[in-house]
Amino acid sequence: MSEVNAEQVARAAVALAGSELPDVVDRLAAFSDPTRLGLLIAIHAAPGAPVKTLAAATGLTPNTVSQALVALRDAGLVTNERDGRLSRWHVSDAAAHALLHHLGAPHSELHPPH
Repeated sequence: MSEVNAEQVARAAVALAGSELPDVVDRLAAFSDPTRLGLLIAIHAAPGAPVKTLAAATGLTPNTVSQALVALRDAGLVTNERDGRLSRWHVSDAAAHALLHHLGAPHSELHPPH
């Protein structure tokens, strides 16, 4: 049986104590929900798209899209900006943006290469 390395235990405990684990779990939960992940991918490919555009692109109802976008906004992954009567949506979280790249999500030509 292997010994427990006290130094590793201490480092791991400090890392967990200082982490924002509940926030990370909430943010990652968006990626486990097919509706929210689909919307993140759609917004990543078409930043600034309003709800009706996202609904048409995903095949969801505008109400379903709106509810999912609120959950994504509450998780800190997207933001919206008002444009007259429209609300335009953007991926706002850098880590979520990077994860979308890692997952192979198509990128908008509106963004500079990175």
